[in-house]
Amino acid sequence: MDIDTKTKIMEAARILFADRGFEGTSVREIAKAAEVNVASLNYHFSSKEKLFLEILQEGYTECALELRSFYNKNDGDLEQTLLNLFRYFLENSPDLISHFKMMMSSQHSHHLMSHGSSEDSLYGPPGGTLIAEALRKLVPTVSDENLHWGLRTIFSHITHIALIHNCCMKMNNQIAYSTQQDLERGIIKLIRLVLGSLKAN
Repeated sequence: MDIDTKTKIMEAARILFADRGFEGTSVREIAKAAEVNVASLNYHFSSKEKLFLEILQEGYTECALELRSFYNKNDGDLEQTLLNLFRYFLENSPDLISHFKMMMSSQHSHHLMSHGSSEDSLYGPPGGTLIAEALRKLVPTVSDENLHWGLRTIFSHITHIALIHNCCMKMNNQIAYSTQQDLERGIIKLIRLVLGSLKAN
């Protein structure tokens, strides 16, 4: 029962934080939305900030674990791994949007990196360490600066395309500005262009 209550609180809080931001959401509003009392919320989370950060950390960790699973299932094939990541983002875009809105709406989101223990904290995005390792395997001589550029370029493109594709589909109730197959071909092309640039530098 405790696990179910905690999950209810986190889900209600995620929606409210995404809509109203950290500062615009009260503990009482979260408790009401989760259909629990404030005492129960305080039992599971000693402060609103800890609740906020745990939601972000959970989403971050889940994405990183999924990416590692894709990488292992694809025997270290970076292109297929990143295509799987794109499909994962398409399937989970509502949660992804909520987490991004939370991160952009509050000064508190930076604590995710400074207080978290994730191995990805050095590289930023969830699964960043794995992507960096995969890029370094393919381009052993890559500098740290170029490695970070390649990682950010690939990850931000995949995230952006997944979010835009789903938003267009919802608004128009039809396939977005391009088919998923076209988008995936574009992702592969971008990965190869990034790798070519890393090898050239």
